[in-house]
Amino acid sequence: MIDLYSWPTGAKLFFTITPFVIALTGVGIGYHIAGTRHFDVLCSAFKNSPGLIEDLKYWSTISLGTRSKIVAGIGLAAVCPKLGIRQGWLNAEDYRGCPLYLKRRLQLSFWCLLVGCAWLVVGWALIELSK
Repeated sequence: MIDLYSWPTGAKLFFTITPFVIALTGVGIGYHIAGTRHFDVLCSAFKNSPGLIEDLKYWSTISLGTRSKIVAGIGLAAVCPKLGIRQGWLNAEDYRGCPLYLKRRLQLSFWCLLVGCAWLVVGWALIELSK
């Protein structure tokens, strides 16, 4: 069994802070897309996708928070386009027409959030199991 209490203080601190840094990087990338001209590019690239149309109706684009929620929803489409096309909330032509730089940023944001959250869950489980 891994005994986290026997680790040096620096290693404990690194193990604790790193998932927050990774996840907040993903959040920051998402907010950057939502707060700049990239959001307009995103909306025009996915203009025929039912998922984006529904998100825009539900969330609107009034605040940065609602725009970031829309970006997070489209981030899943950038990572798993086959799922989105099969479920009917992503248009295949829209995905192919999306600029590569925007797809990469959406994917990076999604993966940073996923890795950060997974690391937190695994870290919590290791701490609980080592008691």
